[in-house]
Amino acid sequence: MQRLEVDWSRIGIFAATAVISVVIGCHGQPYVHGNDEARGVIVNVFSILAGFLITVMTLLGEPGLYRGRTWRSDAIKRSNVYQRLVRHKWLFISYLIVLALVFMTTIVAKREPDGRLVSCLEMLYLGFATFAFIYSLMLPSRLLNLQLARFDELVESKRSGQKAD
Repeated sequence: MQRLEVDWSRIGIFAATAVISVVIGCHGQPYVHGNDEARGVIVNVFSILAGFLITVMTLLGEPGLYRGRTWRSDAIKRSNVYQRLVRHKWLFISYLIVLALVFMTTIVAKREPDGRLVSCLEMLYLGFATFAFIYSLMLPSRLLNLQLARFDELVESKRSGQKAD
């Protein structure tokens, strides 16, 4: 029976990010209420991030980059790549949620500009935007670590190949 390992640091980062996002969503809502420029910036930023993330996911999913020496090492790498892609998928979905909430806010605000529903939608999209943005800040270091691990693996593979000669 395989024991489930819990990554407490990831859970802590998730919880802290969630708390920060709720606080910013609630207290920042007056700053985005009726502010078309702020809404436009959020839409532009998350549209660009979504496009960038799809490119990253496409590159990370390329099987040719993960060829190992044996089928077992390929199977292990596939599992790791799958887990990374699933995390990126959820980040991409959070971008789309932000964009959908902004869109809904725009539609509802035309009908009832100062209604409670508009305020709630603004809090939601600002909170989701904060959450997704904070997680996006971690993406470059994860990609850097991935590339360095690939490079180290390549060096080790060549080193062990030279020793066998």
